[in-house]
Amino acid sequence: MRPSIRSPWSHRALTLALLAAIPEAPLVAESRAPSPAEVRFKADVSYLADDAREGREPGTPGIEVAADFIAAAFKDVGLKPAPGAQGYFQPFPLTGTSALGTSPELSLEGPSGMVLKAEPKVDFTPLAIGSGGTLDGVPVVFAGYGITAKDDAMKLDYDDYADLDVKGKAVLILRREPPPDKDGKTFAGRRPSDFATFRHKATNAFQHGAAAVLMVNDLDGLKGEKDGLIGFAAAGTETNSTIPFLMLTRSFADRLLADAGQPALEDLEKQIAAERKPTSRPLKGWALRARVDIERKTIETKNVVGVLEGAGPLADETIIIGAHYDHIGHGGLMSGSLAYLSKEIHNGADDNASGTAMVMELARRLARRPDPLPRRVVFMAFSGEERGLKGSKYYVEHPLYPLESTVMMVNFDMVGRLNDKSELTLYGTGTTPGIDALVDALGSASGFTIKKIADGFGPSDHQSFYTKDIPVLFAFTGTHHDYHRPSDDVERINFAGMARIADLAEVLLLDLIRRPRRPEFVKVEPRGNGMRAVGRAAVSAYLGSIPSYDDDTTGVKLDGVREGSPAQKGGLKGGDIVVGFGGKPVSTIYDYTESLGRYKPGDTVEIVVKRDGKEATLTVTLGQRPPE
Repeated sequence: MRPSIRSPWSHRALTLALLAAIPEAPLVAESRAPSPAEVRFKADVSYLADDAREGREPGTPGIEVAADFIAAAFKDVGLKPAPGAQGYFQPFPLTGTSALGTSPELSLEGPSGMVLKAEPKVDFTPLAIGSGGTLDGVPVVFAGYGITAKDDAMKLDYDDYADLDVKGKAVLILRREPPPDKDGKTFAGRRPSDFATFRHKATNAFQHGAAAVLMVNDLDGLKGEKDGLIGFAAAGTETNSTIPFLMLTRSFADRLLADAGQPALEDLEKQIAAERKPTSRPLKGWALRARVDIERKTIETKNVVGVLEGAGPLADETIIIGAHYDHIGHGGLMSGSLAYLSKEIHNGADDNASGTAMVMELARRLARRPDPLPRRVVFMAFSGEERGLKGSKYYVEHPLYPLESTVMMVNFDMVGRLNDKSELTLYGTGTTPGIDALVDALGSASGFTIKKIADGFGPSDHQSFYTKDIPVLFAFTGTHHDYHRPSDDVERINFAGMARIADLAEVLLLDLIRRPRRPEFVKVEPRGNGMRAVGRAAVSAYLGSIPSYDDDTTGVKLDGVREGSPAQKGGLKGGDIVVGFGGKPVSTIYDYTESLGRYKPGDTVEIVVKRDGKEATLTVTLGQRPPE
């Protein structure tokens, strides 16, 4: 007889009974037939990570078929739809891929009365990383490479915007960064550096007050070609800046310089390379007129939700078991792909077909138990995680079951690569009392080496629940070279390892579901910076904010701030919208991370936020980034 929540057994006795149910890891690897669980895992991961799923990018037929597959699995094991859902689905909107609207226009009126009309795709093209808009009679300045590089450690003090008034003007800039000097020394220690990115150029221009960016290829980038334009989406499809970002041919730009009595681009570049000093200057008399129409259509994607109802006095308490099922499609510069130039399908077998298959397997195991569970268990596959935890954030803002009665969230993300040392990482072990000791006991009994991280923050969907004061656990088997690359494929998955993780997870979940008392929520002291890798490559200053990556907000909305962090001490709160940082405007997440990257631990900075419709200026002393 299995003990119920009314059993007179102590919690320790219950735990010991649960431990006895875990199969021991074999001491010596043997050639054997795969277990039924391994067969199921292989079938599920193979389907979700098949090329036909197109990398499960939101808005594609591939992810829609994947959603149907997960929903069918939930239905087959007897899970019910949630009240308020559309069958097994919870649809929500995402900002889709950028597209050019009506044909763009660009012309310039020069100091001698000359009018230069640019031909789309011949002389210029808009880039999707900028915004649409209309420019009428905007002055033009040359701003070198569009770089502001201040770095004491590298002895960098280079600023193309120094002593240059660009407010309300279009900045003509060169692509990339100054080449190595005559001794082979690179501009910023490595090549390309973060200062060479489209993101830095777009953010830097916006924060200096520019009205538009006009970029041209640098000499180094021509690679034997006389001139050329990159495609509309070649620099990425996410909005880096709220000003238009256009690319011109060098020949067209040289005509502007010549009519303004200035040296040719090649001469200006060679001067920068030789002297390591900016050659920025106004192009007197030139006025830009342009119209750019960029459409960012909304697409619909959906979470997949199945419910196993509980029985008894705790039946209205909910435990959520979740994983994201989306991935990054064919990759691309702004998708998060680490195979930057590849257009191959990124199947995401580990990230996160493995976690999705784990949720499906646990649904099978818990649904087939003959004894009813005392708490409701909601199984969820989230979409939009790769776009900033969008699916889980949508759920916590539009919950299908009240958050006040949601007692735990357990998340699986990248659980398909268990190594020979059986190393498993669990985040959130400090978010509720008792879990720490239970995890130790389970790991020891089942032959795992478990790395415990107390913090409930982290780069996956459990974070959305933790910010709502819900205890969490997050399991994963670690990063690897195939992460966010086309090589994250099925043949690299350790299905036997997944079956072992499922055995441990089943016992752990049964303990949580059967606990006679609701798990108590605990806020944990921070570790790490709490930011995804969208900003500068090396951010040492620590703020402790949790940005939301909201596509539709002007400024950066905060989901929350970490306990005891500089952000909390300085008065920042969840729900604040950051619109200024250190005297610079903030319109996108890229402006935000770029701004933070300019500071060091111990620096004091003024941060402007919108709160309840009003602006407030807060003073924050940045800290040292905690260890990961």
